[in-house]
Amino acid sequence: MKILNSSFIRFITFYNVALNIVWNPGGGASNSFDTQGPSFSIEPPNRLEFTNSIGSRADCTVRGNPQPSIEWFDQHNNPASTIPKVRHILGNGSLYFPPFEAELFRQDVHLSSYRCVATNTVGTIVSRDVNVKAVVNQRYEPEVQNPGGFLGSNVIIKCNIPQFVEDYVTITSWLQEPSFNIFPSLEGDGKYQMLPTGELLIINITKLDAQRTFRCRTHHQLTQETRVSSNVGRIQLTEMQELVPPIMNTKFIKIFARLDDPLVIPCVAYANPSPSYRWFQREDGDSPLKTGRATIRHGSLVIPSVKSIDSGTYFCTATNSEGSETLEVKVSVISSLSAHIQPSRQTVDLGKSADLTCTTSGFPQNKIWWLKDGQPLRTGSRVRLFDQASVKITSITKEDKGMYQCFVKNEHDSTQGTAELRLGEVAPQLVYKFIEQTMQPGPSVSLKCSATGNPTPQITWNLDGFPLPNNDRLMIGQYVTMFGDVISHVNISAVKSEDGGEYECSAKSRAGSVTHSARLNIYGMPYVRPMLPISAVAGKSLTIKCPVAGYPIENIVWEKDNVRLPTNM
Repeated sequence: MKILNSSFIRFITFYNVALNIVWNPGGGASNSFDTQGPSFSIEPPNRLEFTNSIGSRADCTVRGNPQPSIEWFDQHNNPASTIPKVRHILGNGSLYFPPFEAELFRQDVHLSSYRCVATNTVGTIVSRDVNVKAVVNQRYEPEVQNPGGFLGSNVIIKCNIPQFVEDYVTITSWLQEPSFNIFPSLEGDGKYQMLPTGELLIINITKLDAQRTFRCRTHHQLTQETRVSSNVGRIQLTEMQELVPPIMNTKFIKIFARLDDPLVIPCVAYANPSPSYRWFQREDGDSPLKTGRATIRHGSLVIPSVKSIDSGTYFCTATNSEGSETLEVKVSVISSLSAHIQPSRQTVDLGKSADLTCTTSGFPQNKIWWLKDGQPLRTGSRVRLFDQASVKITSITKEDKGMYQCFVKNEHDSTQGTAELRLGEVAPQLVYKFIEQTMQPGPSVSLKCSATGNPTPQITWNLDGFPLPNNDRLMIGQYVTMFGDVISHVNISAVKSEDGGEYECSAKSRAGSVTHSARLNIYGMPYVRPMLPISAVAGKSLTIKCPVAGYPIENIVWEKDNVRLPTNM
């Protein structure tokens, strides 16, 4: 058999080092007795939004034993590396976006999604998607509208935010000049009410209201900048007596309300005479409101604390003597998502069964899916998925151990839960053993042992009961397969007669040990290798092998202190 080439020797030597780190026979870093799969101490956020003038950072902190390595991947599943002045992977595992000039904006970097992947010898976990959005900082001006209305009617004044910043700017208050501030409230003061969505509702307008001016005050969430609109808004009062049926500029609106937040839905129609307002949950007007917590004030629907049952479609009908108009409002109540797998850690013997249940909370939940060691869970006859939230694994094999994750997401949020599946202890077994060989000096030879078990066994080699001699022609290579089997080779180049003897491979773990031995016979003159000092315990049996090489050997004689053994029976 040919000797392994040098590149492969480096390859198996690398894996031998990796295996030694897991086993840590010297008691240094870590050992298989207390391994723990990766888990997030700090998981990066679902959204990372920032301006180019400030920059931002996504932290990913992971614990486990051995300490997991961290790597970032982009939305195309390519490793994310450092790009000078644009993106940096920090030594602590954080993903950092430094401040940058507008011309350095890159859509593939600054408008993308990333995942933090953590791996150790136990398995791999993946973070939820981090949706990164860098915004080039631009000056903006809020602008107040000038709505029209009839005497005695209600009017909504809106503060328009430019589209390029509307996702990051909120309206915090209104100023009725010169110095009267109006803040958000559920009921208002009988004349003015700032709605939670930012509009200003003015009740029962008069000629005096038409003489007043209004400005809006805004806050930029990314830059923390506060601005007051440079223009002022006024009510365009219509005093004509012409009859006008209710008119609504908007017939349908969609609202996302967070759980337990207050909700105010205005319903205002341009009409003469002033209309009456009624709210229903069916367009035909036959279904009253389901929630007893809702009240109607000046035509607006008010829910002090939103609950999940408040999700649905609402209809507001404005009616006067000339006709009616209906506003349709779809309300979606959302709450933060969470996911946990039970049990979070379990140990199962080979051939047994395991159950994993993903418990989720929050809503809506659009999608649930599973990963095994960072890859989509492969289901089949042994691995079954029930109702997306439960996994049952029958006839457990070594391939089933590792890290499991369930993910849940909607258009606003995403999260994940993690669990580790361990195998029960299995004593080492040799799945491949070298055989006795007889050969002439000169060629190369390779002796191979392969072992399986849990925890992963360590293979050691002896020659005639002593450690292998140290020379340039002999090299030991050892590595662990993806399924946890250990493969170990003893490679000898240009064998000589003194390389002969009884070679033994031993596979050991805390679950037990197993050995195999066979002779390697090399034709040549008899040769006895030097023997190391041997320790023995009085009263105990002692067996010593003669480290003899050369082939064939006709006779072996033992002596003690120049006296031939045995001296007695």
